[in-house]
Amino acid sequence: MDDKHTIFVCQSCAGNWQNGREVGNSGGYLLHQELTARLATSPLTEDFEVKAVKCMGACSRPCVVAFAAAGKSTYLFGDLDGTSLAEVSQSILECASLYRRQPDGAMKWSERPERLRKGVIGIVPSIELPVSI
Repeated sequence: MDDKHTIFVCQSCAGNWQNGREVGNSGGYLLHQELTARLATSPLTEDFEVKAVKCMGACSRPCVVAFAAAGKSTYLFGDLDGTSLAEVSQSILECASLYRRQPDGAMKWSERPERLRKGVIGIVPSIELPVSI
């Protein structure tokens, strides 16, 4: 299994649009910048990378991030706007640490940081894991 983990950050989230054009930086762009800076000084820097994604299709639930890694379920979180970027980024990195420790990526609701408990949009099983019905 590849040890590298990825945090995807939607760049279209929480944008300000006027006459069909984006004005200024979107909330997703600013979250990506803050998260990238925080990760650079975090012990998680060796295990994670932050990647910008144009759109993650959850526009009604900005800002949106996803955790992904080979052999693990992918978690998609939304509703990450409305508080300071520093607080949101810290919660994301706390959740990333939990995700990293789980062999299959499974994170119990009660173990996730408060900010990421109710914001789950989806959990997609890895194609490398057996699916139970």
